[in-house]
Amino acid sequence: MKGKIGGLVVLLLGLLLVAGGLVLKFAVLPALAVWPDDVDSTRTYEGTLVTMLNPEALAAGDLANLFLADVPVTVDRHVTTLEVDGNKALVEEQVQAKGPDGQPIPGLDATYWYTIDRKTTEAIPNFTDNPGVDDNRQGLVIGFPIGTEKRDYEGWSDDLQRLQTTEFVGVEEHEGISTYHFTSESAPAPLLDPVLLEMFPKSMPKFAVQALAPQLGLSPELMAQFAQLLPLLPDPIPFTYLYEYATEYWVEPTTGMLIDYTKDESRILAIQVDPSIVSIGMVPVGSVFHLIYEQSDQSIADAKKDAEDGKGTISLFGTIIPFAAIGVGALLALGGAYLMARKREEEAAL
Repeated sequence: MKGKIGGLVVLLLGLLLVAGGLVLKFAVLPALAVWPDDVDSTRTYEGTLVTMLNPEALAAGDLANLFLADVPVTVDRHVTTLEVDGNKALVEEQVQAKGPDGQPIPGLDATYWYTIDRKTTEAIPNFTDNPGVDDNRQGLVIGFPIGTEKRDYEGWSDDLQRLQTTEFVGVEEHEGISTYHFTSESAPAPLLDPVLLEMFPKSMPKFAVQALAPQLGLSPELMAQFAQLLPLLPDPIPFTYLYEYATEYWVEPTTGMLIDYTKDESRILAIQVDPSIVSIGMVPVGSVFHLIYEQSDQSIADAKKDAEDGKGTISLFGTIIPFAAIGVGALLALGGAYLMARKREEEAAL
């Protein structure tokens, strides 16, 4: 009788271990594989502000210093989880650009708030009382999901106020780690972000535009065309703006960690023209903002460490512990069943 009870205990213990492993694998791990509730990280990017309309000089009417040019910049991106509610999260992103003297560059500081699905990192309707969340956003807004897949994603562009495709390029060894490489880009298209549009003048008197044109870096041919077009335009001249960009991402897929990132973006002044004068109805004049930047070496190293730490946790709870529990549990269950069967045979032989 004792042998049968012992076999039953071993069998039940084995079944419990198997069940526990399955719960870890298919219930606990998916619950952990979400945007963390304690994110508080800073990534730094380095690059060059090729050109930028200086808002302080513009406000002062200082046409001689209207543009900043070829300024080395450092961009800090601080991301924090502010609030979670089940599978929903409120995330804050603070962006600050500094010049070589360490002083902030006017007009380049911004704070954004996103409400996201913690599994997909896609935008969801605002579930908080934070009025800064833009409910127009869709798709990816703050990063790639844990378990990033080999496929294209749709991401949100604040500048264009629309979804843009982020294309999967392939699997690449990058900065000493296996990554998924993605790209996203847009040809010049209307700039629609109301916050960014506030950085630039809506119109200018003709005399000011004449003074401004040589600073836009136009070729002699374009300057000649501009001189011919100028008398045909209203005074003041209304402006519109275009946006174009090219971005590359290298993502560690298990964790969704962004290992490296480069971006080349421009905001372009354009003049809306009567179609009877110019058939296309819009004439691009020149860049009023052009920034090229990439992730710093230190931030790449930090991202690699975070990815390795995250992969270790996912591997521990998603593979090592569950499979060990299932393996040991299966052996115990088989052993318990064997003990019970042998005890029955012994009893039958008596």
